Amino acid sequence: MEGDAGHVLSKAELGAKIRAARKAQGLTLMELSALSGVSLASLSKSERGLIALSYEKFLAVSQALGMDLTDLFSKTAPREPGGVVVDRANDAVVYKANRYLYGMLATAWAHKKMTPMYGKVEPGEPVDVADFSKHAGEEFIFVLEGRLTMQFEDGSSQTLDRHDCIYFNSALGHHYLCASPEPVEMLVVCVNE
Repeated sequence: MEGDAGHVLSKAELGAKIRAARKAQGLTLMELSALSGVSLASLSKSERGLIALSYEKFLAVSQALGMDLTDLFSKTAPREPGGVVVDRANDAVVYKANRYLYGMLATAWAHKKMTPMYGKVEPGEPVDVADFSKHAGEEFIFVLEGRLTMQFEDGSSQTLDRHDCIYFNSALGHHYLCASPEPVEMLVVCVNE
C-alpha cells in the first residue's frame, strides 16, 4: 500500500455503515450493545463518528449484526465465494484508530474464513496499557518493515524484525508496539471462530 493510499474510511463513514446495518435489522443501540458486548456509549459515539473503534470491537459489532467484519469496510457489495478477488495497491479501505492503521483486504469476498489486513503501527505507547486487544480465533502477523514488539497480557513479549512472523491465539490479550523509530508495517491475518 504505497503511502497508505486507497480509500480512507472516516469515523463518520464507518459510523454511518454501522447505523445503517443496525437499523436494517431493526435493532436499537441498546440491543446491539447487548448482542455485541460493546458499551452503549461507545456504539453511540461510533455511530456519530466521534470515536474510532478497535479491531475487537469492530469484530464484535459485525458478528452481532451477522456480517463479515470486512462488510463494514467494503466499497462495493461483497460477492459470494467461488471466484477470485484481486486488490491492487491503492484499493484497500483504510481506517485509522489511535496509533494503528488498518487496511482491510479482499473486502469484495463475502463470508471469508479469514480476515486479511495490512497494518501499520506508529511509534508510541498504547492509550491504555491495561487495555489489551483480545478476540476469539487465531492471528498471524508477518512484519514487512520496521520492528514490532508483541506484548501479551500474561507478561510475555516477542520482538519481531523485518520478515519475522508470529502466530498466536488471539484470545490472549495483546498489544502491537512499534519498536523502531519508523512505523511498523505488517500483514495481519485473523481467523475468527
